Amino acid sequence: MRKFYIGLDLGHYEIKFSVLEEIEGGDLALYNSYVKNESFYKSEIIDQNSLTAILENIFKQISETFQLKRIDKINLSFNLPNFNSFLQKGHVIFENNVTKNDVERVIKNAKNFALLSNQEIILEEPVKFIIDGIQEARDPVGFYGRRLDAEVFLISCSQTFFNKIKEIFKNLGIEINKILPSTYISAKYFLSKKDKEIGTGIFEVGDSTTILGVFSEGRLCYFKSFDFGSRYIFEDLAIYLKVDLDEIENLKTEFFKKETELRKTKKLKKTNITKFIEKKLKEYFDDLKLKEAFKDIKKQFKLPGGLVIFGPFLCNMELENFLKSYFESQIKFPKDELKLFDTEEELVKFSASAGSAILLKELSYEEENLLTKIKNIFNTFFSR
Repeated sequence: MRKFYIGLDLGHYEIKFSVLEEIEGGDLALYNSYVKNESFYKSEIIDQNSLTAILENIFKQISETFQLKRIDKINLSFNLPNFNSFLQKGHVIFENNVTKNDVERVIKNAKNFALLSNQEIILEEPVKFIIDGIQEARDPVGFYGRRLDAEVFLISCSQTFFNKIKEIFKNLGIEINKILPSTYISAKYFLSKKDKEIGTGIFEVGDSTTILGVFSEGRLCYFKSFDFGSRYIFEDLAIYLKVDLDEIENLKTEFFKKETELRKTKKLKKTNITKFIEKKLKEYFDDLKLKEAFKDIKKQFKLPGGLVIFGPFLCNMELENFLKSYFESQIKFPKDELKLFDTEEELVKFSASAGSAILLKELSYEEENLLTKIKNIFNTFFSR
C-alpha cells in the first residue's frame, strides 16, 4: 500500500512543499515543488486571504497529482526573525526505574517553568538528563533512581503568528502535526550523523531571517535568529545595477551561473556581482555582530564539524570562501544521506520541506506502533 507524507516550508519568498511516498517494500520517493509567496513579512501575515488561497491551491495540486481523496495531516516549518531560544531546567520524582512517561513528564515540567508571555513553544530538545543528581545520561529510560532532572532547549515564536497559522490550516480542514523552525528541521535530517555528534555549527540566510545554531551529541544546543535576509542584499543590488526589483527577480538565477546581459546593453561579470554581495554581507554581518557571536559559540562548544550552510542564497551563490574567511571556520554543505534528491540544488532548496515530510513519516510509525500495542493489550485482556 502506497503511503504519502507531506511537509511544507513556509518561506517569506516561496512556499516549498515536499511529498514523500513510501512504496510497498519500504522504498521512498520524494516529489518537490514551490510557489511564490508574498503573503507575510517577517513575523506578520499581511494578507491572510491570499495565503489561504495559495495553500488551498497547493493541497489541491497535491491531491490531484497523487490521487489522494483527503489530506489529513502535514508537518510545517518556517523561520522567523523573532524566535526566542533558551535552556530550561525541570525535574520529576519517579519510582524504581525511569520510564518513557517519566521523560515526557520532566520535559513538560521544564516547559511549564518557562512562564512565557505571548509566546508559543514550537520545539523542545532535551540536552541533558541527570538521575539522582549524579548519573548523567543521554537516554535515561531504564535507569534506577528516584529523581530525574533535565535541561531542555526550547524555541518559541510569537503566539499571534502561531495562532493565525493554525487558524488558516483549521479552515482548510488540515491538521498540523508539528510546527518547527526550518533551519532546525533541515539540519536534523541533512547534517551527517557524525557532524551532529561531534559538534557542528549551522547557518542559514533566508529571505528575511538569518539563523545561527549548533548541533552537538546529536541534539540542538544553540539557536539564534537575526532580523536580516537576502532581500536586503537584492535591494542593494538593484540600486548598484541601476535596475528595478522586477529585473533583479528575473535575473536571480541567471547571473549567478554565467555572464549575463542586463537591459541588453551592459554585460556584467558574475565575479563583479559576487564581490558586491560579499562586501554588503560583511557590512550587514558586522552590524549584527555575527563574527563575535560565532566566536562566543566556539568558546562554549567544540566545533570540529565546522559550519554547515543551508538555504539557496548561501549555497548557490558561491560564497564559501567569503564565509570561511569571515567566520574563520571550515565551511560545508548539507548531506543527502537518505539519497532522496536528484541534484544538490534540490537538496539545498527543499531540505526543510523534505525534512518535515520525513519527520511526519517517523511520527506516523510511532503512532501506529502505539496503537498496535494498545490493541494487543485490549485483545489480551478480553481474551481471558
